[in-house]
Amino acid sequence: MLPRSSDPAYASLETLLHHVLGAARGYMTWMCEALGLPEPGIRLPPEPAALSAEADGYMEHVLEHWRAPLLEVGDDRLETPEYQSRWQSRYCIDSMLEHAVMHPIRHAFQLEELMRQR
Repeated sequence: MLPRSSDPAYASLETLLHHVLGAARGYMTWMCEALGLPEPGIRLPPEPAALSAEADGYMEHVLEHWRAPLLEVGDDRLETPEYQSRWQSRYCIDSMLEHAVMHPIRHAFQLEELMRQR
């Protein structure tokens, strides 16, 4: 059981995993939209209750669909221009890639902090 938090993503470990996996899908979908590329075909993550049985398979699915969409995108399109994210901050594609890598790491740090406060 997770310590109490006002963040709804921390309602349970399954909810937190659903959030992180869903964000991985969302980042690539957003980047493809911003660049006018085809939809990457990443399916929605399993519901939190099903994640314990399906997390590994879904992670493989996400990784498989993360490999190809940006292969042909040149550095010039990765660095400029900036696009408005779904949460209203502006990112170039390169910055969103960094954000996507750091997102699960940030949650790991937050989770460790919540556990220490317990």
